[in-house]
Amino acid sequence: MSLILKTFCLVSMALFLLVAWSGGRAEMSVSGLNDRQTANVMALSPLASTGCDSARWRIERLFRNADQDIVTALRALGYYEPTISKSLRWSDACWHADFTVDAGKPVRLRTVDIQLDGDAADDPAFIARSEALRPKAGDVFDHGQYESFKAALLRAATNAGFFEAEYESSKVLVDKEDRAADLAMHLQSGARYRFGEVSFTQGILRDRLLQGYTDIRPGEQYSSRAINELYEALSGSGYFATVAIDTEPLDTEHNIVPVNVQLVPAKRSVYSAGAGFSTDLGPNGRLGYVNRRINDRGHQFEGKLFASPVNSELNFSYRWPKKDPRHEWFSIVSGLKHEKTDTSEQDSFKLGFRRSRNLGEKWLQTRYLDYLYEDYTVADQESTSQLIIFGTNWETARGRALSRAVAGFRLNVDVRGAAEALGSDTSFLQLQLKTKWVRSLTDRTRLLARATVGMTMKDRLAELPASVRFFAGGDNSVRGYEFESLGPVDADGEVIGGSNQLDASLEIDRLFGEQWAIAAFVDTGDAFDEADIDLYTGVGVGVRWYSPVGPLRLDFAHPLDNPDENLRIHISLGPDL
Repeated sequence: MSLILKTFCLVSMALFLLVAWSGGRAEMSVSGLNDRQTANVMALSPLASTGCDSARWRIERLFRNADQDIVTALRALGYYEPTISKSLRWSDACWHADFTVDAGKPVRLRTVDIQLDGDAADDPAFIARSEALRPKAGDVFDHGQYESFKAALLRAATNAGFFEAEYESSKVLVDKEDRAADLAMHLQSGARYRFGEVSFTQGILRDRLLQGYTDIRPGEQYSSRAINELYEALSGSGYFATVAIDTEPLDTEHNIVPVNVQLVPAKRSVYSAGAGFSTDLGPNGRLGYVNRRINDRGHQFEGKLFASPVNSELNFSYRWPKKDPRHEWFSIVSGLKHEKTDTSEQDSFKLGFRRSRNLGEKWLQTRYLDYLYEDYTVADQESTSQLIIFGTNWETARGRALSRAVAGFRLNVDVRGAAEALGSDTSFLQLQLKTKWVRSLTDRTRLLARATVGMTMKDRLAELPASVRFFAGGDNSVRGYEFESLGPVDADGEVIGGSNQLDASLEIDRLFGEQWAIAAFVDTGDAFDEADIDLYTGVGVGVRWYSPVGPLRLDFAHPLDNPDENLRIHISLGPDL
């Protein structure tokens, strides 16, 4: 067979299949309606789901009855006077029905009369809730929305503790001539139930501690929100593998709701291990141990070991809840740290006390007192330092996600200081502010901004140990420059760190595929003394992989202030916020 003949056969077959496919698909088209009206018509019309293999007599019958189907579908949305024109045509393989519909003018609510009886009639909160839910005079009378309102009002009554609520009457009178509807409903709420005793599974934690996870008190009015808050608080405590709350059976004689909380303890001891790599720290490994429940008072212990060529730490913490474990905790911390960079070297020991508490629902405040002993070298300066540091940290975050955050921000403010009069080798007052902001520009494109501001009040920088000086440069500072390589220098040109810091970053990234993104960024910043700031800037591009353990970033950055320098590669792992 010649090439021309083969080509002719293939083209002919393709055209045959195309014609057969285009002519073999049943189609019901509706024009003249909005999307919601069209969707309801298609959902309620048997013709729309009829295939080409149905008998012709059946299709013609469904086509004849389609007018009534359309009327029924539009009436459910408040349109009682549609005008319909239609046609049915046949091809060799199937049928095609076309409908042009004018929905007409809608029926609107003329009066809305909702009567409350029982305890709900004297409950301002429930009355306000019912007013927020109720349809308004002048609204299009949508049967679906009316049924949704009835269900929502009854659900709101149950959530508020009116467990015997029911409709004594509920009716709608439609005046088609005036295109008006009158809605009348009578809800009998019955008595409002109150909370009984809250009981917990015994033998895990002390009842006094468990009671701290809830604001529910016997005799208070029932609220489903209080039950949900108790569930969320216990589930997020870390003490329990499962939480179940049972409010049955109701005491219908005294209108009491019992609250029985069934708890299954979480595994007491948890071990962890991990390994990673970043440009700043090089290859690194970590080990961890957590005892979630040392005793029935809810005390916890945690130990962490982190090791890398640049930074190695061994830290311990012992923490316990106060009266309200949802909002306030105390902890004792201690740790050893060794850090060696191109600019400094330090060995330190820390022992501290923490008091952490939630300020409302948005902020976490931590007040701390640390004893810090440090043996350090910065450039050619070698010294030891002993500090007693008082500080307060405030942190808030929104939109955090393990993988790709689509919108949110993080803000951390830390104020700390030491005084010679209180036993420290030197006096200083320091403020550090860190923030990051993420916004989606489109479904696949984001803008990320980051900034760090640090300020220190101190007579002589040389008396400050390396751990309380500021340095810039690295993965989370100014990419394109080495870790902590930016800052004031001594007479030999070696970086000694500064009393102030300012750096900022702007980045845009775009997804390609489900787990990959490309990014472009510009970073600028420096560590400095007084107002002697000389910003260093780096620009670059990067690739992001959204792995199961968080975003992995590979960045290629060029330092603009050192044009002869090669590109630096930065690798980092961790959440966006």
